[in-house]
Amino acid sequence: MDTIHSQIEQPLQQVKKAKITIETTIDQTRRKQNEQDWLEEDNHHLEQEKLALLDFLRSGWQGEEASGFHRYLEDQQHEESQTWKKDLQAKRTDLETELQENKAQLHALETKQATLQKEWNA
Repeated sequence: MDTIHSQIEQPLQQVKKAKITIETTIDQTRRKQNEQDWLEEDNHHLEQEKLALLDFLRSGWQGEEASGFHRYLEDQQHEESQTWKKDLQAKRTDLETELQENKAQLHALETKQATLQKEWNA
């Protein structure tokens, strides 16, 4: 019985350590997701401020050159906004994938731990 316990004890300890590591990684990924939420919120506020500034500038500009420059700035702002949105969405998708992979690893470790516990108790 002691040899069985000693054979199971080391893998069981390794699984417990791996679970702690995965749980820490999951927590870090969730923190990254929260940071991502804050970045997206900040980006949204900046976009609103840029649009308000463009509207303010439009009200003071006159003439064809000013109108053309305004359109140029709007186009630049739109392109920049789209680039940021795509980047933020890609990061969100990567974080979600990372979280799902970590959860799957955690589930596998929990299953392995349960199997080892059954052997330990047998």
